[in-house]
Order: sequence, then structure tokens, then C-alpha cells
Amino acid sequence: QEPSPALLRGLIFTETGVAMTPHHTKKGTRRYRYYVSMDVIKKRPKAELRGPQRLPGGMVEDPVVGEIRRLLRTPEVIARTARALKKERPDLDEGTVTAALTQFDDLWKALIPAEQARVIQLLVARVTVGEDGLDIDLSHDGLGALASLMAPAREDAA
Repeated sequence: QEPSPALLRGLIFTETGVAMTPHHTKKGTRRYRYYVSMDVIKKRPKAELRGPQRLPGGMVEDPVVGEIRRLLRTPEVIARTARALKKERPDLDEGTVTAALTQFDDLWKALIPAEQARVIQLLVARVTVGEDGLDIDLSHDGLGALASLMAPAREDAA
């Protein structure tokens, strides 16, 4: 079977700003995915390391997807997205944008892993992993693109 792509490739960093890269191991038929700090890969001295250096893929990806789901329902993100879309899609009002964004769960479930990875790349600017947890920065440009994709097609006269 095709391994699922790492959702956070190029987006995840340690609190010291070091990139974390996707890795996997296999035990029998099971495949375990995780993100590893480049500090560990380059074997930097342990004394210089801060925060988690190796994390299970799902342990990081699931909260990121959950946070996107939560944020897409907040009035300020919906309003910001509607404003961003006004120029490209004047036919979409805030109600339509709200409806589109609240259907994110259905859209997410329908996507194949490669498409899910594309959506995450569109919506997430950066994930920082620290001792206190995850800090997720959304890409606001990506919100408009996502809502535009999810909104009903424009009814243009031919």
C-alpha cells in the first residue's frame, strides 16, 4: 500500500526554529510515522536541544487538523475569509462562506491522503513544537482558496 504523505512536511519546527522532518519505521507489517528534529539527525549535542525532538506523526497531525476544524468555525476566521473572497467571488456572501467552512469535516473525510496533505499545505503556515505543546499558525491566504474551492460554483451567464 502507498504510504500516506506526511501532512506537515516543511511546516513543522522545534521551538529553537530547527526543522523537523518526516520519518518512518516498519515493524512487521506495521508502519510507524514520526517527525524528527534535524538536530537529532545531525547528532547535535544533547545539551543544546530544547523541547521534543521526535514525535509520532498522528500525535502531531491530529491536533493540527483538529485546530483547523475549530478555527474554521470561529466567527473571526469566517469573516476574514469572506472579506478575502469578496474580490474574487463577489457572489459569495458570509452565509455561503460559513456554510462552506462548516462542511470542512465532510470534505476532509472525502479526500485521499495526498489531497489532505495539499489542504494542510494551503492552510498551515507553520507548526512549532515546544515543551508546552503545539503552536499552529494558519495561512490566511490559504483560507480564501479553500473556501473558494468548497463554495458552490459560480452561476455565470455564458
